[in-house]
Amino acid sequence: MKQNRLLYLHGFKSSPHSYKAQKLMAYTRMKGCEELLICPQLPVYPEQARLMMEEIVEQALAVGGLNIAGSSLGGYYATYLAEKYETNAVLVNPSVKPYDTLAAYLGENKSYYSEDVWEFDESHIEELKTMDVDVLADPGRYYVLLQTGDETLDYRQAAKKYQQAECVIEEGGNHAFAGFDRYIPKILQFCKIDCT
Repeated sequence: MKQNRLLYLHGFKSSPHSYKAQKLMAYTRMKGCEELLICPQLPVYPEQARLMMEEIVEQALAVGGLNIAGSSLGGYYATYLAEKYETNAVLVNPSVKPYDTLAAYLGENKSYYSEDVWEFDESHIEELKTMDVDVLADPGRYYVLLQTGDETLDYRQAAKKYQQAECVIEEGGNHAFAGFDRYIPKILQFCKIDCT
């Protein structure tokens, strides 16, 4: 039987060393199913990231099932991919309009988990716009985790966009989604991944 795998997409300036990625890796390792988790380092530029993500998704779907999880900008990417490939998606404090919020980061940026520095400019904002999803084809394919204490994004934007999806809104918390590991079994169950 072909197994479902999970592609986890990190956010802007982040990496597979992030809090949530590491929690997912630790959980799947503990359960002996780490081969079912794909957690790439995404390129910093949106078009390059899109090409890499689509290649990963298409390769995975050629041999089995795949669902997608993403945080912040990764949640925006996950929505684009879930619509294009008709997969399930889990979104954690997702960015709804990164082409607006990331305008504050135009210029030089430094990665959180490395010494990499890069220029983010208007062309990259335009690249983000090409992945915008206006209407969800099937909100039932989405599981959304939001915390009202998100200091980076206004959770109400995501609450509105994904209001017809299964949506958990917790009071307090932060952009990293405090206590994320509490939801890992449910995330894997939603994605029909046999790793519990």
